[in-house]
Amino acid sequence: MMKVKTQKARGIKQSEIPLRRFRSNLSQRFVMKNKKAISPIIATVILLVIAIGLGIIAMNWGRAYLETSSTCSIDTGMDVVRINDIPQVCYMPGENGYIRFLVENGPNIDIEKLQLRAIGTKQVYTTELENSTMPMGGSYLGVAPYNSLIFGNIRQIKITPEILMYENQPPVICPEQGLIIENIGKCS
Repeated sequence: MMKVKTQKARGIKQSEIPLRRFRSNLSQRFVMKNKKAISPIIATVILLVIAIGLGIIAMNWGRAYLETSSTCSIDTGMDVVRINDIPQVCYMPGENGYIRFLVENGPNIDIEKLQLRAIGTKQVYTTELENSTMPMGGSYLGVAPYNSLIFGNIRQIKITPEILMYENQPPVICPEQGLIIENIGKCS
């Protein structure tokens, strides 16, 4: 014969069973009533803040990536002016010598400044040309001091543009768009 344990056998009075059930149901109802869902307006605001934050991060990352991977994504179209198919670049040797050149800008973007690098037979001369701003389609006649006693005869000249990619940022040097000129004659 099988013995059935009753509530009395476990030490619980018969009158306590409904009370325990009541307390259990009451605690479940109380817990459920205290769990409130986020209102749809607050959820929308949270999603918007997250989306805007991710958008700002993505835009800054993309901008930084473009700046490091492509220094000058816009082609300036800058070129040396040629008259009778002769490039207008020459130099005057001596202690008070100079380099004279005539360049024109293309139709795409303003050039903020030019850099000049002259490779001589003795040393390399590099200078930033002040007041060398060129608007789109404009020209610039540049004269830079050059001491051939220190640097030697000119073997090559490179003229490099600096352009303004973004407002409130310094100009970006565009070495891949620089003009390289060789066989430079003496100015007459």
